[in-house]
Amino acid sequence: MRHQIFRFSFVGGLATLLHMAVGSTLIHAGWRPLLANVVSFVIAFLVSFMGHYGFSFPDHSVPIAASLRRFIVVAGTGFLINETILAGLLEFSSFPAIFGLIISTIAAAVFTFFASRNWAFRNSGDLLATEEISGSGEVQGIGNV
Repeated sequence: MRHQIFRFSFVGGLATLLHMAVGSTLIHAGWRPLLANVVSFVIAFLVSFMGHYGFSFPDHSVPIAASLRRFIVVAGTGFLINETILAGLLEFSSFPAIFGLIISTIAAAVFTFFASRNWAFRNSGDLLATEEISGSGEVQGIGNV
């Protein structure tokens, strides 16, 4: 598990640094912060998915299409968290846009780690075993995405 955390942190860190570098560059080039964030998110998403699929979780047996669908949900939710926090900080605080981008990106990264580890790259059999142990029907619905 320690190796998995390290690998996830490494890939997530690279994707986050890429997100921050592209976003910061675009903001400094005069782009609107929310638009710069969208562009940098899409670029970082591609790096993040491929890195997590092939490096962070190399021992899973989830087909790439299923992992991609799940990761789109995870990353999309993380992006909504990111964009909502950024928009709120831009609207209701006097923080510089770059500082808001850093805060919102860190919050999204924390969410993405837990959702990816516990769902996006988790084997369907593991999800069903969790359901049987807990007795809840909620996991099966999520596991079928």
